[in-house]
Amino acid sequence: MYKERRSKLAETLPTNSIALLFSDVAPYKIGDEKYDFSVDRNFYYFTGLENENMMLAIVKTELGIDEYLFIERYDEELAKWIGGRILPEDAAKISSIYNIYWKDEDMETLGSVISRNFMAFKTIPVYADFTKQEASQFDRASHRFCKQLKNAYPQIQLREISTKTNALRLIKDQDELKKLNTAIQITKDAIEHMMSHSHENIAEYELEAYFDFVLKSNNCHHSFPSIIAGGKNATILHYQENNHKVKDRSLVLCDLGAAYQYINADISRTFPVNGKFTKRQRQIYDIVLRANKMIINIIKPGLTLRDLNNELIKFYHQELSTIGLLKHGKTVQDYYWHGVSHMLGLETHDVTLPNYKIQPGNVFTVEPGLYLEEEGIGIRIEDNVLVTEDGCINLSKDIIKEIDDIEAFMAKARN
Repeated sequence: MYKERRSKLAETLPTNSIALLFSDVAPYKIGDEKYDFSVDRNFYYFTGLENENMMLAIVKTELGIDEYLFIERYDEELAKWIGGRILPEDAAKISSIYNIYWKDEDMETLGSVISRNFMAFKTIPVYADFTKQEASQFDRASHRFCKQLKNAYPQIQLREISTKTNALRLIKDQDELKKLNTAIQITKDAIEHMMSHSHENIAEYELEAYFDFVLKSNNCHHSFPSIIAGGKNATILHYQENNHKVKDRSLVLCDLGAAYQYINADISRTFPVNGKFTKRQRQIYDIVLRANKMIINIIKPGLTLRDLNNELIKFYHQELSTIGLLKHGKTVQDYYWHGVSHMLGLETHDVTLPNYKIQPGNVFTVEPGLYLEEEGIGIRIEDNVLVTEDGCINLSKDIIKEIDDIEAFMAKARN
């Protein structure tokens, strides 16, 4: 599978060029303590390896394609403290890459490759991932290594690879879909476990603990820090304190997900902490639920995520006008200010391309919400969908979201 993915990437490279991908390293937190390591998702996608300080080089010449993997040396002393690093034979078994070298030899080895294959060329295209969320973000391994490489070989032209890797990652294969279905099922079980223990005046962090228990029991990680927001806290889009008591007759908005083998579920559900919706909560919830279903029903190849969001705003304008919320200069944006969808996969907000039109094989979220701060009501209902040839499949359809189903489930749990 990983070899096939690399072959598809190599097809997009021009002849006589090099592609470099890095697993990166965990930064230090304080003293000799590091943050938890999280492998670069592009590197993992093309190798299946999740270890620190590795590099993949794909070299495409007129003679064919060569692959080189650079890994850290095995350290017997270090193994006594934190466990052994991966051995070359194990890395080869996982990745199907058999030209394996030590990471401390990367510059020397790649230099030899350049000397053998590229010295006759005036320019040498080298592709790597240089993307940053912010300009102030620390340089990644790709920045650091490629600066050294270009300093040694000035004829190198550094080029961004993310357009090529993103195009491949946008279409999910069967392995990814299988893992996503597992992640969604674990998320479903965890949400139900949390809801079944809900009661008035429970703390948000207690509800979070019930969710976490199921993930830990399945050897699963979080897709992102869980949002467990009661009452007015649910009107804060990325609320993460999770440290307040949830008063009786309040709603709980939970936005969370399990990550199974790096594939992320991202689900939002909203439920009454005491198991029973008030009349007003039912009214607003019903609008969000119908919006969720409407968007799912209109999804088809050729649309953009912006198209879907525009349709949602039109729907909200009519519905909120009907119940009198768009008076005195109020607009839809006063109650809804985020997008209805984002791509989903190896990252919770997964990669995409500018003005991308959805295709079969895409996976993304559908997450309409309404936030009435003055009334202490925040509602979001989020599903994960797979685009097909003529529509989509709701992969999370089995996670309860109908009002009557939620109330019946929580009543049964209480009894």
